[in-house]
Amino acid sequence: MKNPIWTRGLRLWVQGLALFALRFVQLRTGFDPDTGLARASAPGLALVILLLLCAASEFYLCTRVPSGKHSYRSFLDTPQGGHLPFLAAGSLLLGAGAVLLPGWGALKIAAAVTGVAAAGGILLFVRSLRSGEETKPFQLLPAMFFSAVFVLVIYLPEDHDPVLERYYLPVLAAGLIACAFYQLTGLTCREGKSRWFVLFGNMAVVTSIAAAADCVGDLGRLLIYLGSAVLLTAFLLTRREALLPEPEEEA
Repeated sequence: MKNPIWTRGLRLWVQGLALFALRFVQLRTGFDPDTGLARASAPGLALVILLLLCAASEFYLCTRVPSGKHSYRSFLDTPQGGHLPFLAAGSLLLGAGAVLLPGWGALKIAAAVTGVAAAGGILLFVRSLRSGEETKPFQLLPAMFFSAVFVLVIYLPEDHDPVLERYYLPVLAAGLIACAFYQLTGLTCREGKSRWFVLFGNMAVVTSIAAAADCVGDLGRLLIYLGSAVLLTAFLLTRREALLPEPEEEA
């Protein structure tokens, strides 16, 4: 039997770290220091090619995941002891990063409030799972709202920047995080699609690690990307080998 820690977790981090290394070099060699314009960059080209290959491979692997809408407990197992430290660490990183985002504008305040609520909601959700309670979406809604606000935090300062190479990766990662949390929340009320959660979750982990290269001097964003990667990895590791019957299908 394949080791799920490798097939569902570590391989994503290996891909993410490879993209991180390419992005790190691109940011230091792929832009003109005087004009800020992008210039021919082998690491930048390799980054795009590897990112597309990762996306293609994840899309192919997700064809093996059951399609359709499934409930959370049918598709994902209850977090066990080995998952709990990562869920706790990811929640703390997410909440701390939201608080440490620079600025005092309305959007940053909204991000801080929803980020702290998201961290607490995820911990409460895990606690309710382990106590056997019925899954409900309200505990994960703050994470879904925060991820949407985070997309705006990342994108709005860059929406007039003509150099796409400078900001596409952080925006892509933020968007995938939002999609993954949306699908995860949907699973709690049998509205999320299992295959889309795995695809968005996997790609969110990979791109979040890569986007950490863009966070030099911005500890808040760095912690949010890393916290999201840790959280989504932990949830992805709880995927069941086979679906459990849905409640109405039980004899």
